[in-house]
Amino acid sequence: MNQMRKKFAIDDGSTNVKISWIENGSLKTVVSPNSFRKDWKSAALLRGQSVYNYTIGTTKYTYDATSDKALSTTHIDYQYDDLNLLAVHHALLQTGVAPCDVEVIVTLPITQFYNPDDCQRNEERIEAKRKNLMRDITLNKGELFRIVDVQVMPESLPAALSHLLNSSVNEFTKSLVIDCGGTTLDMGIIVGEFDDVSAIYGNNEIGVAMVTDATRKLLAAADSDSSYLVANELIKRRQDLDFVKSVINDESRIDEILEKIEIKIQELGDQVAYEAKKFAKNPNRVYLVGGGAHLIEGAVREAYATLGERVISIENPQSALSREICLYHSDAGARDIEEPLMAEVGEDA
Repeated sequence: MNQMRKKFAIDDGSTNVKISWIENGSLKTVVSPNSFRKDWKSAALLRGQSVYNYTIGTTKYTYDATSDKALSTTHIDYQYDDLNLLAVHHALLQTGVAPCDVEVIVTLPITQFYNPDDCQRNEERIEAKRKNLMRDITLNKGELFRIVDVQVMPESLPAALSHLLNSSVNEFTKSLVIDCGGTTLDMGIIVGEFDDVSAIYGNNEIGVAMVTDATRKLLAAADSDSSYLVANELIKRRQDLDFVKSVINDESRIDEILEKIEIKIQELGDQVAYEAKKFAKNPNRVYLVGGGAHLIEGAVREAYATLGERVISIENPQSALSREICLYHSDAGARDIEEPLMAEVGEDA
């Protein structure tokens, strides 16, 4: 194994893993979707296609983008189980970097990282996350990266760091960060340019999974059983009729399915907006991050209508957190890093 040690910033969400690293002075990012099932696949039929068969302990897993038997990752226990270990190693393999010793900086939902009652670090859960990623895993007929050190950071809040530092906020500015991910809704209030985190909030029952789960059921009813990954892709590409027809077998149900997806998206937005207003009635700014940012943007803008352009959906919101963590921990320093090069191999809804 190549003994060079590299550092990767990894936002290991339940639906996709976002991974960023510095290469030759440039910030690179890959988004790797989670879609794993038990047992192994047979060899690929076409030359050049990769098959990812993993073993953890005595259990065999494989990456399978389309299987309706794909294991659910949209639950909070994912942060500490086999699927999280699989997702991180699979994402590392998608970077194109030769396997080597690596230091990883990973994330936990804000209410897992902090104790909600006193905003103090939950050392027990942080250590559980570290230990989970230090466990042994093997790739059949292949080589994996060796994780030699794990740091853990909170989700959501660091994603707005660059925007805050470049927005001329003062020490009294209150910024609300809303992170709508696959499984959780995380929110926090940042004072000034990150002078303080004054409050945090998390809800493990609100996330894009509300839309994804409903979409999978609609597809199943239209003789189109699919994986979570395919359902998320349909949500994202619901305006692309050619793609819609490619995944829905019973075309007579297309209009009904698309209408019900829109209804679920509106329900998600309404719930996020309601929780946000309850948590932070009158912030000075609102930042939207996470894979569900575009789905909830309209509802949040309506809820904070008086803020106008101070409701900001961060560019490439799904991978914003991994990029910001990477820049923050870069030995070179953010000012020496070139503009990000996106190499997204998958994307959340």
